[in-house]
Amino acid sequence: MAGNLRTTERSLRVIEKLRSENGARISVLDDDLEMSRSTIHNHLQVLIEHGFVVKEGEIYHLGLRFLDLGEYVQARKYGYRLAKTAVYELSEEINEECEFLAENNGQGIIVHESHHPENKFEGTNSRTYKDSTVVGTYFHLHNHAAGKAILAELTNDEIETIVDKWGLPANTDHTITTTDELWDELEKIREQGLAFSDEEFTEGLREVARRVENPNGDCIGALAVIAPRYRMSDSRFKHEVPEKLREQVDSLEAQIEAGYLDDFR
Repeated sequence: MAGNLRTTERSLRVIEKLRSENGARISVLDDDLEMSRSTIHNHLQVLIEHGFVVKEGEIYHLGLRFLDLGEYVQARKYGYRLAKTAVYELSEEINEECEFLAENNGQGIIVHESHHPENKFEGTNSRTYKDSTVVGTYFHLHNHAAGKAILAELTNDEIETIVDKWGLPANTDHTITTTDELWDELEKIREQGLAFSDEEFTEGLREVARRVENPNGDCIGALAVIAPRYRMSDSRFKHEVPEKLREQVDSLEAQIEAGYLDDFR
């Protein structure tokens, strides 16, 4: 069993390296992965046979099999499918960038997004290459309004586990970096039903978010509005955007509930 687990781990490391390098020769994998070239070659051949890797000339890339899996994951939950429409509706109404974020393995991952046409900001952890989309990008939860909205729905033990695993790294001078600050912030979010990020993730960027729940009360993610300070005035940040966000989340949750009720009729 231990050998099988090591084999799986090594294949995952190969996949992650190909993604981070946007494709790589076997010599690069050999240098960075601390595995023999024959071992890496064997993993690549198995991945190629199953469509997870393709070879173009001397370069190995991730295969389109991941697209099928990604589309499935993105649409697996009923609420995720409805959230896509909510993101675009809210973005069109307020003319700002919006996104739906979910928690995965203690981090936030963007499931759906809609860019403002004049957006000039990119996530510092962006996994994309020369394109506009950030779907699939991972973030720490504590420095993102949507992430904090999700954290506020978790138990203290779950929050402590996430902090122990990922820490509270600072993106800017405004980022929360201590557990005392985090507990205080999460308590405010629970009272207000909204989370705010004022230049905590990126200098000059503001964000407002609200959690999205299933009818049973489980948090499936958070809907967020993101904009630079020059477009997100204090009035918009504290009043206009939160109001629109509440309305959109209420509508989304009502649609989710209606769908769940239909399943049991």
